Amino acid sequence: MRRLVATLTIAVAVSAAGAQFAYEIDAPLAAESFRTGVEAFGRGYYAESLAQLERALASEPRDPLILYWLGKAYLRLGLPSAAFERWGDALSVAGGSPFVESRLELAGAMASPEGLAEPTRYVRVAELSGRKGDTVLFSRPTWIEPLPDGKAIVVSHGTDRLLVVDANGRIVDTLNAGSAGFDRPFACARLDDGTLFVTEFQADRIARLSPDGRVLGYSGDASGPGRLSGPQYITADADGFLYVSDVGFSRVVKYARDGSMLLSFGARNPTFDGLSLPTGVAVVGDVVYVADAALKAIFLFDRYGNYLGRARVPGLVRPEGLRATGDGRLLVADGSRVLLVDPESAATIELYRSERKRPRILSAAFDANGELMAADFDASEIAYLSDPASRFAGLSVEVGRVYSDSFPRVSLDVTVKDRHGRPVTGLGYPNFYISELVKTKERRVEGDKPVDYIASSIRPAGELSFDGSLDQSSGIDLTFLLEGSPQLSPMRLEARDAAYAVYESLGGGTDSMARLVVAGRVAQPPSAANVAAIGAAALGYEPSSDWRFDSGLRLAAGTLFGSSRRKAVVYLGTGSVNEPYLDGSSLAELASLLENNCISLYAVIVGKGGPSEALSFLVERSGGSVYRADRPEGLAVVTASIRQARTGRYRLSYLSSADDGFGRSYLPFSVEVYLRDRSGKDEGGFFAPIR
Repeated sequence: MRRLVATLTIAVAVSAAGAQFAYEIDAPLAAESFRTGVEAFGRGYYAESLAQLERALASEPRDPLILYWLGKAYLRLGLPSAAFERWGDALSVAGGSPFVESRLELAGAMASPEGLAEPTRYVRVAELSGRKGDTVLFSRPTWIEPLPDGKAIVVSHGTDRLLVVDANGRIVDTLNAGSAGFDRPFACARLDDGTLFVTEFQADRIARLSPDGRVLGYSGDASGPGRLSGPQYITADADGFLYVSDVGFSRVVKYARDGSMLLSFGARNPTFDGLSLPTGVAVVGDVVYVADAALKAIFLFDRYGNYLGRARVPGLVRPEGLRATGDGRLLVADGSRVLLVDPESAATIELYRSERKRPRILSAAFDANGELMAADFDASEIAYLSDPASRFAGLSVEVGRVYSDSFPRVSLDVTVKDRHGRPVTGLGYPNFYISELVKTKERRVEGDKPVDYIASSIRPAGELSFDGSLDQSSGIDLTFLLEGSPQLSPMRLEARDAAYAVYESLGGGTDSMARLVVAGRVAQPPSAANVAAIGAAALGYEPSSDWRFDSGLRLAAGTLFGSSRRKAVVYLGTGSVNEPYLDGSSLAELASLLENNCISLYAVIVGKGGPSEALSFLVERSGGSVYRADRPEGLAVVTASIRQARTGRYRLSYLSSADDGFGRSYLPFSVEVYLRDRSGKDEGGFFAPIR
């Protein structure tokens, strides 16, 4: 009896819009090559994946799913133009795909200069209210202190507490200074070692807290020059000195990091009429900026308290909280609005103006993800603000490694970035949604003939688990890239010693590892991952005037593709990339290679030269830094910087309900990420182990 097969597709409205191309590969060779290519991609073997997928395409030249995966492989290998071309081919063959079209739009927005333009206007997208029903969560917020992990400390002046708020605007912890408590806390400053200083307006003192919230001591004497009267705003400079606006005595007080008073300034003198109502304080370089709400001005002092002048910022209404932005500018909370001020040029941008009738914004800050937060004192709320371009562009979501060996349990590494390519940190379980395409077969007998009905539906992944963020890990996977030039040859001992210094700072644990690649005429295979092999490779290379930085960097990066740790390439050399063998397009491709694989490039310069423009470009684009090999402070800063960097990388797992077809079925899934008003999505698939 001949079997008839009828296929019925049932559309289920669970994130079905934009689902990836269907698996319709018929040729056995193409099917096997596609399976091998997808498996290689899921393990981080992108060159092998590309070769297998090209082989599959040769048998099925118009299959959109193969073209889609080819684009993914090209992108990971630092060839975005080829990736976009393959995706364009897939769209033309399939007649369109909302998901692939949106990926191309996002990639274009991230790559264009206009897409990277600095925002000049922010709009409210969410708020955290101090009251939930009859419950008071906080009252009269006075200060926002962003934390590196995406959280922020909110000072609740009205309820005598400090709240820790996560990236989703949820209160996850409180600080209340133990049994002594706070007495009208106003602002706080966090030092590089995690020590927290909190001003207490009513108690006329400053509390010093350990990173875990224990009170270490207080500043503020009962009488004499050290007595405080209503301390409000506080900030720290790069050396850990603190500056506090003492409103009752119309001055600013400077403290050491141990809390001892050093000096005060801001009083009337022959060159300065004196502060009247000092509020916000911020430090940019060697200049201390002090806002005065009564004088409607911002004044400049040096770090010893000497008056330098008045900032040329016209039209201030009631300047209060100040914050240095890191690029030499000031974020100013000015009554109903938030300003971004360049003190040098006096250029002022009004980033946000409150829509409330009588707002009083006391503090504003950019969080670790670049989102703007504002504390409205009278409304008892924290406003979350976003620029419209970010809302339109959304989030960049990339699925990396897929761990399917324990099927039906499947784990994924997911990287989330904003439209500027900056990692998004602080996400958790509520930010992720995974769905999978599940096919079910039901056999019915119709008349005297069996008919198989195949139903396809997109379902939420079962038992979704958030398994953590790489930002919370200290493990490092590092590859040294040694310049193979004749110029470095006389300094190879210094290069080796620099590699030793960085290697030693990794620590002796098993969570970090390193190896060395020599960028010669032909890039040499990586050394073994031990210090002896690294030293031998650094001393034993054959110098060549036509050494290739580009092929060396590609090989060094390739050793890191499949790593689940923090990834970095550390260049050791004179600062050259041998430009005659490096053209502009390949430089852009190398930057793409690093960015798309979350690999940071650090440069350690040996000798008296400096980094070339091309090397500096790659270092900056990848989020690395440049250091000199002979710096007096040593090179432990390299690994410290790698460990402190945000990765935006997360591990998720779920229990698949799909039929694995004994390892022969392609199992599609999608990962969606939501953060307030922004979202992003990636789609992929895998094969379960053959059985």
